[in-house]
Parts: sequence; structure tokens; C-alpha cells
Amino acid sequence: MRHGVWDVRGLRNWAIARFLRLRQMFHRPYRPSVKLGVGLGLGLLLSLLLNLLMAHRVSAAQTVILQFRDQRLSVPYAELATFAAQKTLSEPTQALLIAAEIEPDAMHHWLTQAIALPNLDALPERQFILLQINKTVGDPLGSERLDEVETALRRALRDDGTFSVLELLQQYPQPAVRLEVGRLEQAYTDVELVVNRLLPVLRTVQTLLPELVCDCAATLEATRLNVQPGDQAQTAAAGWTEAAAAIAPAIHSPPIESSVQTTALTGAIASAKNRLIANTGILADPSASPKQTASPKQTASAQAVPPLPDFANRRLVIALGPLRPSISIGELTTFAETGYLSPGWRSMLRIAKIAPDQFREALNDSIRANAVNLDEDLNSILGEYALFKIGEVIQTPSNRANIQALRSTLVLSAAGDGQFTLLELLQRYPTSQIVLDGSRLIRLGQLVNRAPSTADGAIAFESWLLNLQASAAETVCDCNIATPGSPAPKVAIAPEKVAEFLPANWQPVPAHREERGLIKIVWLAGTPYDMGYQHGTLLHDEIASIGERPLRIARLAGVGLGLGRLAKNRAFPELLEECRGLADATSDIGIDMDVCMMMSYADVFQEILGYTLPRELFWEGCNQFVATNAATRDGYLYHGSSVDNNEKPVDYVVYNPILFIRQPLDGLPHVFVTYPGVIWPNSGVNVAGISLGLDTAHAADITELSREGRSNVQLMGQILKTATSFAEARSLMETQPRVRGNIIMITDGKSREAGVFEFTGRHLGVRPLQDNGVLYATNHFVLPEMFERQPLPIDLSSDLRFQRLGQLLEPDGISSRYGEIDPTVVADILRDRTHPITLEASPFDVFDDDASPGGNGALRQAIYDPMRLKVWIAAGDPPVPQNPFRCFAVGQLLGFPDAAGCNAPIIP
Repeated sequence: MRHGVWDVRGLRNWAIARFLRLRQMFHRPYRPSVKLGVGLGLGLLLSLLLNLLMAHRVSAAQTVILQFRDQRLSVPYAELATFAAQKTLSEPTQALLIAAEIEPDAMHHWLTQAIALPNLDALPERQFILLQINKTVGDPLGSERLDEVETALRRALRDDGTFSVLELLQQYPQPAVRLEVGRLEQAYTDVELVVNRLLPVLRTVQTLLPELVCDCAATLEATRLNVQPGDQAQTAAAGWTEAAAAIAPAIHSPPIESSVQTTALTGAIASAKNRLIANTGILADPSASPKQTASPKQTASAQAVPPLPDFANRRLVIALGPLRPSISIGELTTFAETGYLSPGWRSMLRIAKIAPDQFREALNDSIRANAVNLDEDLNSILGEYALFKIGEVIQTPSNRANIQALRSTLVLSAAGDGQFTLLELLQRYPTSQIVLDGSRLIRLGQLVNRAPSTADGAIAFESWLLNLQASAAETVCDCNIATPGSPAPKVAIAPEKVAEFLPANWQPVPAHREERGLIKIVWLAGTPYDMGYQHGTLLHDEIASIGERPLRIARLAGVGLGLGRLAKNRAFPELLEECRGLADATSDIGIDMDVCMMMSYADVFQEILGYTLPRELFWEGCNQFVATNAATRDGYLYHGSSVDNNEKPVDYVVYNPILFIRQPLDGLPHVFVTYPGVIWPNSGVNVAGISLGLDTAHAADITELSREGRSNVQLMGQILKTATSFAEARSLMETQPRVRGNIIMITDGKSREAGVFEFTGRHLGVRPLQDNGVLYATNHFVLPEMFERQPLPIDLSSDLRFQRLGQLLEPDGISSRYGEIDPTVVADILRDRTHPITLEASPFDVFDDDASPGGNGALRQAIYDPMRLKVWIAAGDPPVPQNPFRCFAVGQLLGFPDAAGCNAPIIP
């Protein structure tokens, strides 16, 4: 042994010498059978011993190669183990961390933080998890050696069902292992998100494929109201065809023409070629290769289209159950273009019960996709999951590097004319042999007939991706067994009850918009469809300013992964109609039903998909509080609410504050404080004096989520539309099923009641207004029955802000404003930037101090006087709370006669 490792060469020489001596011992002229039997037996025994020793010569990595971009540093594993225990590092390692701009404490955290993965074998997508790990921990040369990653993972999980990056390094079954230090945090968050959030919901999607791709839910679609305004006719078809038809016109950009787009396309093509070479060693389109006969699709546009590679010697292996026949790509191309197929292959298809015309259709169907968008979107974790699913149908012979090969091939195939066919993917695939799942290919051809198509007959890439997932099932569209999600029942309020809170003969204010400083006031009135259409029309340009990429990512998840339909089947009926109106008014900028539903189910997808979706759609944080009775100067109830975000401002939210004046035909007029393109409130108040707001909170684990629940923010909208008392609002909160956890504060200005609802998808508790008239919440559960149902320990920022609110609101608080609270003092509390321990204020140039109510990264703040229907909003450049709070009298905005205005229009 040498340093704990067997000297294999010396052992091998010793074994050979011993074997030769044994052979001489038995090399006699008699008893040849004994000589042969014993000699062979000993030889086999020694051979087996050698193989075992060589297979286990290294039980764990001895060297870790730290890599950051082009810098590499070899360190003993023992140094990292010591660092985990004592937080000491060698000077060269410290220098590398400085170059990577990584704090040692952060490195320590991400090295040692554990992820629970109790049953790896139960995960059908475990290879996808291994691929994510391999980006950070794996072969020193970066090769996709997933078997070694899996060995390390299984060893790490063996004792307690958890693993950390440090354990993966320790258990890696080779002498050296690579660690991408610049990806440590990303690796942890990627894998934790995939394991605990993304895969569970995507497996749910797989069980609901009939709901996602079939027309079985036509009865649900038929509930649509006949609410077309004027000449804005809606699509008439029902079911999947109707819901998806709106996708087609705006799925992708037209063929690239501008110089900027051409530059981006050239970069995307170059990037794709480089990835092909790097990951497979094969150049997809060598210039020296003669171009083969192209299909009509491939000759439709010569603009920036890379030439086809020489595929004369490439073969396609089609897996048909136990049969694995192969066909040349050239012969397959002839079949796709002319329909001619050799008699032998026709017999093979007949045996496999595959209709040649369906086979040919699956090869030739055009899929619309923008090469530049694909290159960007498929590099996200959701994009990689999409490629992983495609890789279950089209694979390399070794079933390695499928994601890299597919990503590059898709980009090259879509270049120039903005579309591709399955045939072209096979022609451009970078390996000489390709494996294709034949049964899934045929089911894909059958499903394509159900997908929406554009004017030129192409289907959207996202629809094709959903059909790829559906092709995994032997039977998909059997409506006798389809089980769509149960639609949310309509929450109603009697007209006479609405009338109690309205002036006699009141008429809604016509839809229009006004601006007061940065704040846009938008009046909506009529049916849900009408209000959605008015929203999209009046805020069209503001919605467009969100940018193209957030909408593309929302569409990839909404259509390609089936999450938009999942949300549709769990939404309140009137919200579906409002989304239809919004989509009809903004289809030219890429909003369709699936994108709208992704945004309308935002809180649920925030919990499941986390940071994989754009920051424009989701954020973390928030504080709110209420004070009344003896706590306030005049006894009235005041409700302060801050919408916050972690670390960075979200410009789309900061610079687009919207006050929606909503006047539904069948509910209470109410206001939302929110931003363009969403049809739910961050906070709001109705004419019955009910105000509410939301703080982000999370459940401890996936078991606290409910598959069939509703969106919390949608429920908030229903409360504002129908609740006239705290008791009615509480009843809705307690009876409506929920998917995820959150914290919602609800107040009733009339009765001076309030409560903080702390809940997960399966449990709920209510913290009532304290006897002293104050109540406050940040981002953690306080109730004893809810405390253990959240991640522990409590987030430090949430705890510090909760302490500071107590110091400001409680009668004995160190900075108490108790007894003097009015709108101006509420503004002071919302602006407070004092750390509760040090009592020092954070500077204004710090966006997120993680410690104070006013320094927690506020995007927008609001103050409510629900009894007298007043709202104050602070909006503008960060720090947002330092902007003036502008007052809005809801009664005046609704046109109520003799409604009182604001005594002070602005709190400076």
C-alpha cells in the first residue's frame, strides 16, 4: 500500500509471478484435466482478485480541483474538511476565493448545507438531478460521468438521507474531483429547488396529462360568459383548441431581419457550434461536407441557415420494444420527402403496428421557434428540464450529453427561418448514431393534430414540448378516465347586500386612466372579461415594458410544462374570464391565456419554481401592521403595508405602481394596489371597509403543500369583492383550499377587528388583534400551532423586523409611538430604518438592510384607513418609503356624492 492506495502495478506483477509458479507445479504429462481445471480455477480466482482490488483501489477523492473560470487550484480534500470544521484556509485557496469574489463564510455555508433526499431510487428524474450536480461537482475535465456522481451521492445519502457538497467531494470515487467554486450557491439552490419543489409539481403535471392536452375539460371552458365588448370578438372554439389558439400569433418573433437580431442570431449559432464541439467532439456542419438534399422546409429561407452536415453515414436506431432496427438518415430523409420506404422497413412498421403516414407526419411537422430565444431560454433550469424530457425521446448512443447535444441542435435547426422539424433535428444531431423511442414518436404524431398551429401550419415549440411529455403515456386522451382539476366555485354576494354600501342610484365610473405623479389610477367596470380587456388596453404599453424574456419564460412553463392549464383548472371562474380579456387586448405583445394564468397563479408558482421564473413576476419579503382603539390618536383603525424584495429592486414593480378602481357587476367596488398585467392585489380595500395585505411565508416542506388548492392572491381578490365583515373574510380564508403557505392580514374598519392568518396548504391559524389594539407581521409564523410548520430557524431578517415593529407599536416599546398613531405616524413607522439590536439606522443607499421595516427593500408602501375609505401610497425611486405618501379618497374616485376628500393630499 502507498498512502492508503494499493500499488496496483506491483500487485499485478506479484500475481502474475505466483500464477506462473502454480502453472509449473501442475504442468505434468499426466492428469491433464486436473492441470487444466486447477490452473484455470486459480487463474480465474487471481483475475477476480485483481479486478476487485483495481475496482476499489480508491474509495474517495484525495484531491479537489477548485475551478473558477480559467483558474484551477489543486488542494487536498483534507484542507476543505478542516475548513468545514475550523474555517481555516490556505493562502492559495483564499486568493482564489478573492478572485471569485466569494466570502469564506458563504463558501462554508454552501459546502456544508445539507439537502434532504430520502429515496433517490424513487425519483424517475434522478438523472436530471445528477446533471445539475455534475455542473459543480464531478470529473476534473468536466465530462458527463454521471455514474461517478451517482456513486458519490448514494454514499453521501447512506446514513441519514441527506447530502452536502462537502460529502459529495469526500465520497467521489476517483482520486481527483472538480469543484466549480463560482457555482456553489447556484448548485445548492438548483438542486434543492429541483428536489423539493420542481420535480414534485412536474410529476403532478405528468399525472394530469389528460387535463393538460385533451379536450375533456370542454364543459369547464363552456362556463365562459358571453361578454364580448363591441367588435372585440373572442375565439369561439372551446376546450384545448380554444385556450391554445391565442398562443400561436405571438409565440415567437418573425424571421430575424434587423442588424441587432442578426448579430444575436450569429452569436447563438456560434455558441451552439462551440457547445457541440466541446460536449461531443463533433462539428455539426463541417464546411467541407457536401450538403444533402434538403426538405422543402429547409430550403424555405437561406438567411443565416447553417448548411446541413453530411449525414450519409449516420444512422437512426429506432427502439420499438425489444426491436432496435436502424435506418440511415439519408433513407429516412427520402421517406420524409417522398413517402418511399423500403419493403423491409414497411414490414417492420407493420409488425410494430405503426402507420407509415403517421411516422412521416411526425418527422415533417414544423415547429416554430426563434433560435436566439432558444439559445437563451434553454440555458435556464426550466429549459434544461425541457431538454431532459426531449432527451427521453432522442438520445445519444451512450445516453450522455443529451441536453448539450439537443440544445445546440435545436438552435442550429431553428436558425434562419424560425422553425424546425424532427427530421432536421435528426439530420443535424452531432453523433453518427442516434437512438429514437419509436413508440413515443408515433404518439407524438397523433398528439400534434391536437396542438394549435399558426397560419403557416407550424405548431409552437412549447406545444410540441407538452406533447412530447404526453407521448410518454400509452393512452392520453381517454376522456372516460380523464380527471381534470376541480374548478374553484364562484364566490357570490347578493346584490341587495352590495347595495347597502353604495349610494342610491350609483353608476360605475367609466373605464379610463389618470396619473398622479408616478402613480397611475385605472378605473375598470363591467363583467370580468370587460375589466380584463380594459386593463390590457389602458395599460398596454406598461405591460409591454416588462420585456420579452419574462413572457417567454412564463410561456415555456405555462405551455411547455403544462402549468398554465394546471392553473386554469384551479382558478375562480371570473378570473378566467378576466384573463381572457387581458390576453385579447395584449396578444400582440405576447400575453396569452397561459402567460396570464402563470401570472395569476403567481404565489403558487413562486413557491414551486422560485427563482427560475423572472424577478418581474415574484419577490420575497413584506411587513404590515394594524393599530386601533387606544393605540391611535383618534381611535380609528389604520393599516400599514410594505411590499418588499430581497436584495435588489424590481424596476418593473417600482416604476409602475397602479391603483385599480374595480367596479364589478356582481360584487363590491374595491381597489387593488398592484402593478400592470396582474389581476390580483398586493394589498387593497373595499367599500365595506375591509382591507388586507400579504406577507411572504413558506412551509417547512413539500408535505405542507396541497395539489388541489387555490391561489392565495386570487382568494384575496375574492374577499375584497364579496366580504362585508371580518367574520365573512375569515370564513373564506378558513373554507377555501390553498396550495401553499403565506401570511395575510385582514382588517375591518367598521368593527375595528383584525387578524393575521398564518397558514400552509394544509393548516391554518389566526392571530387576533391584541387587547392593546396592535397587531403586526413579517415573514414567519408566530402561533404555537404553526411555528413548527415553517423552515427553522426563523429567518433572521424577519425576526429583526418583527422585533422592531414591536419596539414601535407596543406600549412599552423602546421607540413606542403607541397612543399617537395616525396616518403620518404610520408613514414614520413604515419609513423606520433602525436596527432593533444596535439601534443604528441603515444608510439610504442600502436598498435591503434585512433588519428594519423601512430598509427591507421596499418596492411600494400603502396606508389604509378602511373606515373612511382613504389610501396613501408611496412610490418612486428607492428608497421608496422616503417618497411622499399620496392620498386617494376611494369614495371620490368611485363618484360617490358628497364623499369626503383627503384632509392632507400628501404626507411629505
